[in-house]
Amino acid sequence: MKTPLVWKIVIVINLLLLSELPGASVRAQGEAAVHISAPEVDAFPEITVYIDPTARDGSPQQGLSAEQIALTEDGIPRELLDFQELQPGIQLVVAFNISNPFAIQDINGRSRFEFIVESLLNWAAQPLDTSPDDLSIVTNTGLEAVHLTSREEWRKVLEDFTPDPREVESNFNVLARAIEIASDPVVQPGMKRVVLLFSAQAVSDSFSAIDSLISQAQDNQVLVYSVLVSSPAFFETEGALKLQSLSQETGGVFLPFSGDEPLADLGQLFQPLRSTYLLRYQSSIVTGGTHTLEVTIRSAPADTTGLREFYLDVQPPNPILISPPRSITRTAQAASPEETENLTFLPTSITLPLLVEFPDSHPRGLEELIFRVDGEIVEVKTDPPYDQVVWDLDGYQTSGIHYLTLEAVDIMGLSRMSVPTSIEIVVDQPPQKISGIIKRNAPSFAGLGLILLLGMTLFILIARGSIQPGRVDSTSWIITQGRRTAGHIRRILTNDSSSVQGMTISGANRYRLTAINDVSQQLFTEPITVNEREIILGNRPGDGVIQIQHPSIIAEHTRITAREDDRYQIFDLGGVGGTWVNYQQLTSSQVHFLKDGDIIHIGEAAFRFQTFPKIQGPLQNEENHL
Repeated sequence: MKTPLVWKIVIVINLLLLSELPGASVRAQGEAAVHISAPEVDAFPEITVYIDPTARDGSPQQGLSAEQIALTEDGIPRELLDFQELQPGIQLVVAFNISNPFAIQDINGRSRFEFIVESLLNWAAQPLDTSPDDLSIVTNTGLEAVHLTSREEWRKVLEDFTPDPREVESNFNVLARAIEIASDPVVQPGMKRVVLLFSAQAVSDSFSAIDSLISQAQDNQVLVYSVLVSSPAFFETEGALKLQSLSQETGGVFLPFSGDEPLADLGQLFQPLRSTYLLRYQSSIVTGGTHTLEVTIRSAPADTTGLREFYLDVQPPNPILISPPRSITRTAQAASPEETENLTFLPTSITLPLLVEFPDSHPRGLEELIFRVDGEIVEVKTDPPYDQVVWDLDGYQTSGIHYLTLEAVDIMGLSRMSVPTSIEIVVDQPPQKISGIIKRNAPSFAGLGLILLLGMTLFILIARGSIQPGRVDSTSWIITQGRRTAGHIRRILTNDSSSVQGMTISGANRYRLTAINDVSQQLFTEPITVNEREIILGNRPGDGVIQIQHPSIIAEHTRITAREDDRYQIFDLGGVGGTWVNYQQLTSSQVHFLKDGDIIHIGEAAFRFQTFPKIQGPLQNEENHL
């Protein structure tokens, strides 16, 4: 079978272009280029890339030094942590999609398939001056030999492969399997992934599958070298052009083979793939999205630059308390059964296990881990392991609910605070003995006895007529003091500690708003105490309005109402920044009740809602009800 002159010229041109290295930064023929691999981000924030610079004649540039390399990330120069010139092998998968055209013979009775096998065996017998290759063979007849490191073993598999092409139908599933094998992790840094496909022209039914495989090969940086096995009359069919597109779009080379000309020298074909440069640098990316990487090689007569875009997902670390208890009971401990003063409560602390996860799948070091209780910093850890925090409970002598948060700050400066976790502390107070009550309140009892004695004396004096009934100043004073002292004693016996402390909180439903983030703390350095039944939180001054001057807050943003049943309602009034309670956004039609410790976000300002205990004045009510 004679090959037309035009196709002999085409084949010669293809052979001359074999040394052109394909890649993501391909330039026009005759220009120097820098191909940049997709960045390896497994060790983020350290990023590794491989570059393959070529000279004007398409040959690889060798002998470069780190001083000749300039790397920028998103336009910002980055210093190289590592620079190496490597000569790895290749991860090669030879894929046979055999069909009837492979059986066509020349005048000597040798088939195209025999020429192909001979060429592959000759290449495998050549000595290597680089690291060993990773070799595989897959066929549409079912033969598969995967990841062989011995060339002799690979040659043996090929020698034993003797199919009859006339009895085999074309099936591009073999290409899918070849790309899958080539996409496996490489055993040497910088290895190129290559599929060498021998196939007849594709039929239209396989076009959509090939388009999908092109995307798969691109995603895994697999170069597909296609050898079209057919007669020259079929070199310009749609099926032939589809194979050519497969190679061009994956960065490989397309070669037609009719059997009247020798196959390309595979050693020369793959030589440009056997050298590469490793570059490692510290990334400064702190936001997810598409980023740019630019590598410039300074050399005469002009610098050569390659550009690569890549996508990187970057998110703050997420600290999580692992199975925290709902409540902790502190039990009083005394030196003896009679001892009721200077009690200690156990436990004195609790260890809380935690986990810091990275939603972007890029684990990295932490600068610090901050543990807060009710908005106050309890512990700051700056050294690993970050797997637990210790909560000191010594200061909690009364029962109550407390809110715990964790904040993790990574080495990139990214931080995130956990959702508050509520834990109730239950303090088990021992019953007070009457002797202890008398001992602690001896002065009050002495005063009561004195008043009673004075009252009896006054009664006797009145009975004897020594004091006239119209003069009651002394009597009134004694009665008043008696009432006050009696009320004081009653509160002692009922363990009303607030009266002893002299607190004078009056008015129902008092509460306060404590600033807990940067925006609110800059505006309010002290907690805001609220006595009104209803207030508006907004960005305007006026009566009944707590003015929060921030662009995220409208004139009337949020309303809080104290109800007669001692409950608190919060309403969103339609601000763009929204109203949030415990990180859940309220709707304008939603009715929500607040509870002590809730976190409220008004726009970008955050407050903790805290109620006051309802304690009556120490003397007033006793006088009114005695």
